[in-house]
Amino acid sequence: MSTTATDLLAGLNPEQVRAVTAPAGPTLVIAGPGSGKTRVLTHRIAWLISEQGIPAWRILAVTFTNKAAREMRQRVEQLISTGAAAGMTMGTFHSFGVRLLRENPGLLADRLGVLRNFTIYDDADQQAILKQVIANIGRDPKDLPPRRVQSRISAYKSGLIEPADAAETAATYDDEVMARAYAEYQRLLRRANAVDFDDLLILPIKLFDTAPEVLEKYQDRFEHILVDEYQDTNRVQYVLVEALAQKHKNLFVVGDPDQSIYRWRQADIRNILDFQKSFDQAQRVDLEVNYRSTARIVAVADNVIRLNRDRIDRKLRTDNDDGDQVSIRELADQQHEADFVVSEIRRLMRDRNLNGDDFAVMYRTTAQSRVLEEAFRVSDLPYQIVGGVRFYDRKEVKDVLAAFKLIVNPNDTISIERVIENMPVGRGLGPKAMETIDQWSIVTRRTPLDGLIAVARNELDAPQLSGAARTAAIKIGAAYDELQKLEQIEPLTDLFDAVVRLTGYRDQLAHGDDDQLERWENVLEVRADMEKYDELEPGEALAAYLEQVALVADVDSLDDDSRGRVTLITLHSAKGLEFPVVFIT
Repeated sequence: MSTTATDLLAGLNPEQVRAVTAPAGPTLVIAGPGSGKTRVLTHRIAWLISEQGIPAWRILAVTFTNKAAREMRQRVEQLISTGAAAGMTMGTFHSFGVRLLRENPGLLADRLGVLRNFTIYDDADQQAILKQVIANIGRDPKDLPPRRVQSRISAYKSGLIEPADAAETAATYDDEVMARAYAEYQRLLRRANAVDFDDLLILPIKLFDTAPEVLEKYQDRFEHILVDEYQDTNRVQYVLVEALAQKHKNLFVVGDPDQSIYRWRQADIRNILDFQKSFDQAQRVDLEVNYRSTARIVAVADNVIRLNRDRIDRKLRTDNDDGDQVSIRELADQQHEADFVVSEIRRLMRDRNLNGDDFAVMYRTTAQSRVLEEAFRVSDLPYQIVGGVRFYDRKEVKDVLAAFKLIVNPNDTISIERVIENMPVGRGLGPKAMETIDQWSIVTRRTPLDGLIAVARNELDAPQLSGAARTAAIKIGAAYDELQKLEQIEPLTDLFDAVVRLTGYRDQLAHGDDDQLERWENVLEVRADMEKYDELEPGEALAAYLEQVALVADVDSLDDDSRGRVTLITLHSAKGLEFPVVFIT
């Protein structure tokens, strides 16, 4: 059954209709909290396809989380059918960046020196490489913490500042040190054929600059571009979107400067405040009706946010009931605060027949969760902490993923170090032995893994390797010699079985104590996750899986089984979620 214009607009308020049916050209939608912005975005996409005749493949929709992208795609498909929405490009900025780079492997290698099998380094990988950077520039990590260097490098990249520019504009000794660290960091990334998350946005821009035909191709393709959470975009994201929208000028952005929460990630609120200056004849639609909160909450929030100086003036309103009074309780310290929250939750559960999952306790920084968690633990109230150790951050999971990354990208220095340090196959291969392999790889312009494989094949005469080191080099070289071949011919789950067998990781965990057995169960979860990739062609499946893992957002969703548990969560992670009762500490 075809969807009519009446169907698409049914249930929308007048403000939402104006946004959904806005004429072509740049459009700014200021969406207050709880005003139905996701509904507007999905109905806008459906409107473009079904009423304006825009082919789905000519639409690019950018979200800030994978969860938001999945939800938006599902809603569009429900509105106009799966077939009509097929071919639409929808995802996060980073997933779009990866897609663009993967679609242009030749130019990526020729113009930017990044090979098609590049690895995406996550936060832990970056920390590992930064420790090496700090040592290489002769500094002590106690005086120059890796996290501080990482933040500065990200700021450079978000401002599109190259290492040479950072060095040239250094005004203090600290600036000079950071510029040196930045240059060394980039050198080690390239040596490992790796990119970080900032690079996933910067490299497409560099590709556009060095290969204008690539930019023209994507400008032609995407007739309409939609961006969610526009208030949290940074300079790089702005430049990327602005470049893509240059030809057709059909840029539809949704956001709210009052909800900008990522300045610490280099978000630039000026992107949304100056939208109408940046894009000629841009139209603006304000969504001011809040459907989520009670009238008293809306009134308090509106009165507080009006004190902000940098904002777009608008007036939130709601037709919801007044609800309970917003209460403020001042307590002596964090411990008293935590005890009060626990006792108040107990009282509300008893008096109002509420469940644990009706409550959320929010705080500004993760460090604040410690006292709260202790209070909940003592109380025996069931709870969950959002933002604890993620599945993919668990040591055993990172170990096994490193083993897989090395198959795809033999240059990956962080992964080869992890395999050697944490898996039985690498035992005996110490720093001196790896230095020998590294020197060989530099002289022959091959990868360290190639060196290990050459030792296993008796193709490399390395007299410095003897005893345990030679035995380990032969074992790891032979293992990866076989794994590289299997990756081209075997389904992904069969490759998994070979990896845990040949690296000795299965025997190390599966036959250990209870703690190791629990870790083995986590490793088997990786295998279960891989099953859906078995339908892909060998040789393509592993790269696709690793890309998906790298792009999983750190706050995409709560635990699926959160029933009955109070949620402890940072304010950043809580954005967009709803709970009947909320405590802000």
